[in-house]
Amino acid sequence: MEELTAHVLVIGSGLAGILAALEAEKSGLQALMVGKFSIGMGTNTSLANGVFTAPNSQFSKEDHLRVTLEAGKGLNRVQLVKRLADEGADAMERLKSYGVPVVERRVGYVLDRPRESCELPGILLIKALRERLKASEVKMLPGLTVLDLIVEEGKVQGAFGFLKDGRPCLIKSKAIVLAAGGAGAIYGRNDNQRSIWGDGYALALRAGLPIFDMEFVQFFPFVLAEPRLSTFILILPHPEEIRLFNEKGEDLLVKLGVKEDLYRAIATERDRLSIALYEASQKGDVYLDLTRISEEKWRHYPLNFLKRSKFPFRERPFLVAPAAHFFMGGVEVDSQGKTTLPGLFAAGEVVWGVHGANRHGGNALTECAVFGNLAGRSAVEYVQTEGEGTGPSNLVAGASTKRWEKKAGAYLKKARGISETPKDMLQGLKALAWRHAGPVREEGLLKEGLEHIASFEKRIERVYPNSVKELFERRTLENGVLLLRAILKGSLLRTESRGSFFRQDFQRQDDQRWLKNTCYSLVRGELQITYKPADSESPGDRISR
Repeated sequence: MEELTAHVLVIGSGLAGILAALEAEKSGLQALMVGKFSIGMGTNTSLANGVFTAPNSQFSKEDHLRVTLEAGKGLNRVQLVKRLADEGADAMERLKSYGVPVVERRVGYVLDRPRESCELPGILLIKALRERLKASEVKMLPGLTVLDLIVEEGKVQGAFGFLKDGRPCLIKSKAIVLAAGGAGAIYGRNDNQRSIWGDGYALALRAGLPIFDMEFVQFFPFVLAEPRLSTFILILPHPEEIRLFNEKGEDLLVKLGVKEDLYRAIATERDRLSIALYEASQKGDVYLDLTRISEEKWRHYPLNFLKRSKFPFRERPFLVAPAAHFFMGGVEVDSQGKTTLPGLFAAGEVVWGVHGANRHGGNALTECAVFGNLAGRSAVEYVQTEGEGTGPSNLVAGASTKRWEKKAGAYLKKARGISETPKDMLQGLKALAWRHAGPVREEGLLKEGLEHIASFEKRIERVYPNSVKELFERRTLENGVLLLRAILKGSLLRTESRGSFFRQDFQRQDDQRWLKNTCYSLVRGELQITYKPADSESPGDRISR
């Protein structure tokens, strides 16, 4: 058993996690950041388009508050949105101080990069932050998969998991920042990193915390759908030269009412566009045509990124379809990034409340920047308040090593009789999620999906890992099944359409019955759903205060 100690443990190494770790390090505390793969590069931050919606000289705090609440359709937590708007500009200055080249644009900030560069903006962002990490005292541990949060005496005491070489690892820590991202990879069609299976949500649920609004999943409308090519989002900066059509040759942009700024439509109406394109793709293939774009524009990002592929994007139209992109639901925090479990803090996509029923474009990175800083500071304050000192002996009150050695043995039980292979089951679960909990949902498919989930749960019981890789795959299966059950169950109960959530059989938004947030809890191993009223302030009150 590998045993480690840290004042602040950060689970996740994307933008939110890195900023939280740097905040802890600046205070003089021991900060340890862990990731399932290489630090930063296995996260969705590395795939980001480098756009931050945040107040600047052209875009006020009131503007930012307004557009975020409009997108959220009444389900945002207003205190968090206000904090996002209030802290956004300062968070951009903090990024600049870390060497991240962000510059002002019309409604926020964007990574400043050479136009000829074909590197993803997210990669440039991560590279800059990794250079700052190298100059810091933050300890980094890639290749650790956390399976459990340690909760003893009513508070967080650390975390338990396995290193990639198979050694069990116990980390004793007084404070934890959960920044493990979303769960987009549970879908057969998604534009996330392959590791984004909802680890953070599952860790919170098993630690006794509720999570909220998991039925609200955002889909991105324009994602590559060509066979044998990776699914990645397509940034479309030249709408006047782009054609979108179906098998009949019908102009879908005209049918969708997109007349001028397609880029803005994707930022503000991606729910409507995703639903419409999904329905169109169910009737036949949908093609994107970039052949009219001039040679000069192909030299610049994002088109020069496509040029790196052997696929002939410039010569012929190609298939596109929506894909899972972002989860609006997650863990509850206050405006300082604190959860209701003492010692646990959270930031980034794993958190619920900022986006409501749908996320406004550009708010994902801003949320990570703002709440990564806040969660890191709050974790520092908690450690300094809770302990008489900050030495290793003051890190943990409990966390029995023997108990977790026994737990490690249980995780690595050898096969008894028939054992299924988790890898094949993972692919089946992804197909199930896309078919039954995709952009368009309805009662029959949701009920059928829940029946399939029950079957998956029984099959998982017959998975006995014979290697560490299979252990991780089994845990991924368990997390995916838990979250998909939540999505299906919450979707079946919510009989309306709102924001990113669309029920074919209940197409209208119903404020009288459904202006409320869904609360998911694990009670004695069973997933239970309750509701809490949404913030009662009217949109006008929210913006003026």
